Amino acid sequence: MALLCATMLVFAQNSTQTALLQHGDEITTFYGADAFAEAYDAAASTGDIITLSSGTFNASDLGKAITLRGVGCVSDDELNTLPTIIAGDFQTWNSYAPAVLTVEGIFFDGVITVNGQNAPVFIRCNIKEIKWGSEGSSAGMNDAEFINCKIRWFREDNFHNTTFRNCVVWDCRSEITNQPNNTIQIYNSYIWLNSGQYNLSAYNSIIGGGGMYGNSVAYNCISWGSMFDGCSHHNCWVFDQMLDVFEFFNGNYNALVWETEPLILRGDVAAQYHGLDGTEVGIYGGNMPYSTRPTYMTTYRTTVGQHSTPDGKLNIHIEVIDGNK
Repeated sequence: MALLCATMLVFAQNSTQTALLQHGDEITTFYGADAFAEAYDAAASTGDIITLSSGTFNASDLGKAITLRGVGCVSDDELNTLPTIIAGDFQTWNSYAPAVLTVEGIFFDGVITVNGQNAPVFIRCNIKEIKWGSEGSSAGMNDAEFINCKIRWFREDNFHNTTFRNCVVWDCRSEITNQPNNTIQIYNSYIWLNSGQYNLSAYNSIIGGGGMYGNSVAYNCISWGSMFDGCSHHNCWVFDQMLDVFEFFNGNYNALVWETEPLILRGDVAAQYHGLDGTEVGIYGGNMPYSTRPTYMTTYRTTVGQHSTPDGKLNIHIEVIDGNK
């Protein structure tokens, strides 16, 4: 992480929530709880970037292929930042392929209903629930990728070729079982299957719940109980309970706090059981170890100068964290 500084002249506003809409070289600022919705309405169909501050924003349907960024999905005591929260249920779709929706650093405190989304990317987000629109619709989600995300409920009906990398999926289930197109690939993740999964390819991951069947396959994975009995598996390990795997796990996944539970492996487990790449199994292994800090610059501290310019602008000094450093 690197701390960078910048100074700019802007108009004064008395509001905690802000949304910056970047369209090419033009930047427009919106304020208040509806700032995200207003920025989204003003955004072009593809290519624009919306950056949200800390705070809670009202939800808005997402049908444009934009980039949406927040400060982070949890509070960060070290950086003294609060999360960006989008509250409320909304729908998402994408009619602008090959342009895609990219989202990073946001807590979604509501239900995301997918009505046709091609190759969306979610990075370092917390998502309360994501589901398919309805059985009467053929529009699902194709080729989605989740990186360093935590998801409370993942309803994977009509979700084709979903990839999780260093993610926690607390409750994954399908109401339409044994669907050949509902394929999932997980890498260095933790997933709880609340219904049997027939099309899961798992690598260097930890799996609990309802079992893997059919053409599912696991490589260098840890499971609770007989998860691998109904599928192909290679160099995997079975434990009696998750308490034997994690530093803390009380045996009831519903009792844990899904958005903040660290799921850190016991020291002896991390030292003994490794993935295909030689790093530890689970969310802290591989080449994308789990983190909640965004990969781009976010505001760290803002100070206002004592004197304004003759045209009424304030001299503001902004310190930002560059997540890439």
